[in-house]
Amino acid sequence: MSENEKRNRRLEVLAAAITPRKYLTVSQWADTHRELSGKQAGERGRWRTARNPILREIMDAMSASSRVTDIWVMKSSQVGVTEATVNFLGYCMDHAPAPVMVLMPTLDSRDKWKAQKLNPLLQDTPVIRDLLGGQRSRDAANSKDMIDFPGGVLFLAGGNSPNSYAQSSVRYLILDDLDRFPAEVGAEGDPVALAKGRTKAFARAKRLFISTPTVAGESLIERGHAESDQRRYHVACPHCHTFQPLEWGGPDTEHGIKWRAHEAGLDAWYVCAHCHGEIHEHHKPGMLAGGRWIATHPERSVRGYHISALYAPIGLGPSWRDLAEEWKTAVKSPGTLRTFVNTHLGECWEEQGDQADPVGLLARLENYEEKPRSLARTGGVDVQKDRLEVSVVDWDLGEEAWLMDHIIVPGDTAKPEVWAQLDEELAHWAPECVAIDSGYNTSMVYAYCEKRRWALAVKGRPGPGVPIVEDEKARRQRLRRQRKKGITVHMVGDDQAKALIYSRLKMTEPGPAYIHFPNDPSFDDEYFAQLTAEKLVTKMRGTRPYVEWVQTRQRNETLDCLKYNFAALRLSGIDLKARALKRQPGQPPAATQKPAAPTASTWPARKKQTNIGW
Repeated sequence: MSENEKRNRRLEVLAAAITPRKYLTVSQWADTHRELSGKQAGERGRWRTARNPILREIMDAMSASSRVTDIWVMKSSQVGVTEATVNFLGYCMDHAPAPVMVLMPTLDSRDKWKAQKLNPLLQDTPVIRDLLGGQRSRDAANSKDMIDFPGGVLFLAGGNSPNSYAQSSVRYLILDDLDRFPAEVGAEGDPVALAKGRTKAFARAKRLFISTPTVAGESLIERGHAESDQRRYHVACPHCHTFQPLEWGGPDTEHGIKWRAHEAGLDAWYVCAHCHGEIHEHHKPGMLAGGRWIATHPERSVRGYHISALYAPIGLGPSWRDLAEEWKTAVKSPGTLRTFVNTHLGECWEEQGDQADPVGLLARLENYEEKPRSLARTGGVDVQKDRLEVSVVDWDLGEEAWLMDHIIVPGDTAKPEVWAQLDEELAHWAPECVAIDSGYNTSMVYAYCEKRRWALAVKGRPGPGVPIVEDEKARRQRLRRQRKKGITVHMVGDDQAKALIYSRLKMTEPGPAYIHFPNDPSFDDEYFAQLTAEKLVTKMRGTRPYVEWVQTRQRNETLDCLKYNFAALRLSGIDLKARALKRQPGQPPAATQKPAAPTASTWPARKKQTNIGW
């Protein structure tokens, strides 16, 4: 090499050293370097973002040059977001090195994700393979929880382990399949908050949260996405050129996916929401290429993206025809329909429940001038920290119920004064039996009931097969064991009591089993909101459906009070039919006649060696 050649070579090296590095976005890095082997993707060769253009903005928001910190992606399955995440990891290792953490729901899912998604990046993308070195690349593929690379380290962890959140600080954070994370991580708390804590040391951190959603109200990805700018991908109709997001639609909408069955299967197409023109699958590539993300709440700084399988590029996901065929099968059962909504539409499943209507009940208030004389009267007491709540019910033949009053007795229920006030309220109404919730301030409830034969300590027990009260034989055996310990408490089947009450609230004609409400200030909007605060929903445990009562608002004391009245009637052993027969033959029920009200001191005390004493 001549002296001139040596000098020119030195100048080239110097120029390369002082030339500013060209910063790439994640999509540019992937288009330049990412190689697909076919093991982890449906196609082989160089990655092309243009093949799935909906991912470009999502990837570029992850770039070091982007000012975006938090990104929430609520998606259907098989739309390419996981591969976009792998591109981001390659970008972090090669182009913007820094500590990175990937959290999967469990250690097992982490290992599976690493083998199927990450290892092909480490071994098949030349720039990453060269970065780690041939042997180091193979060693990295075999390492389960940590991969060192120049300028950084990649931590791989399971979201169900508290130790995973105690790792070193990281600049880049990815939580994948978020809705499969536990709601609470041991005694540590919320997994999202714990994971975010690992990035506090970095001023320009990136946090990516990805998941297919599950059940509305319980979904972690739904919760985060709701606080974001909620971007939807809008595409132009090939006929009227109006931009719009793709939506599934339905039988009651003019737009969305439509299909026509024939002998060979079915044909499916999309109907524009504006011109109602038919859009066919072959239009999709051009529509996706010309589409754009539009924020629903542009004022928010947190990015949020929603992707359904309707946007899947041809050959990289289900076609519209595939989706229509799956829908026809899915609608036959709630379980398969929920799977379709979650995995193909990328939407939360709304649990449909059996719930009473508070507005309709409020309209049922009535005056009691014509109310018959009751055959029995009971009380139900719910115990809170700062008050007692009491409902009094009159009963007629066939368990026709007449709510007489709902009383709130304020005061610290750990002190005797509030219980003395309860005595005064009950003495006014003189119920024959009162069931008192013993779930809070248990010792005070036991002490109160021990001195009053007509007062029974009760405790709710959940479960669809638990009866409202036990049969007499089982109850006697259990109480015999309890009395040896100085305790007498009666179990109340929560689920069956609620089901009974809600079924009776749906009745429209007065008579046996009907529940009446008085036109009284105590029975206001709040009373009925609490009474209807729960609904029965169908959920899935794996592939098996089960039902569960779900509370839709924080307070439900009036429902509990009515539930304890039903328990009191059954525990008392009162025979309404026998009492009705004692009425004079041919005599209609008399007008309301309130019995004399004995004072608490004159009501007989409970005998320790008897059962209930009825």
